[in-house]
Amino acid sequence: MRRNIKLKKTVLALTTAALLTTGIAVPTHDADAATKKKSVKYKKSSRNVASVARSIAANRVYRYGANNSYAVDCSSFAQQVMRAVGKNVPRTTYAQMRAGKPVYSPKAGDLVFFNGGSHVGVYIGNGQMVDALNPYEGVRQRSIYYIHGSITGFYRY
Repeated sequence: MRRNIKLKKTVLALTTAALLTTGIAVPTHDADAATKKKSVKYKKSSRNVASVARSIAANRVYRYGANNSYAVDCSSFAQQVMRAVGKNVPRTTYAQMRAGKPVYSPKAGDLVFFNGGSHVGVYIGNGQMVDALNPYEGVRQRSIYYIHGSITGFYRY
């Protein structure tokens, strides 16, 4: 069962990537009823941002401009994780940066921005983040140094 879901996500991500590179419009609604996931509510006692971010990432694929229970882009992923841990942040990376407070000693739960704000990830500590990178790399945990370019900064909410 898990293998089928993973295969469906892979096929969908590859198809989306192919459509995006050909310029064909890709809808951002939930793909189909069979793959829909119910939104998970987290209790205050289980607000470990790393586990919340990994849990949300496990049920999402990357799709530019998407913000639903199946597909996300980097800023909507960050928004969904922050909402799940009880914090409200805006939808776009630039609005997220304006709403946050820059910090120089990042903690798990801060957002980390790259290349002037063109990308965002959820910092989970120890130089790691969970982010939605692109259709090929997907939504997952990776090093903050994995992103090509430079770190713009860490922001707290």
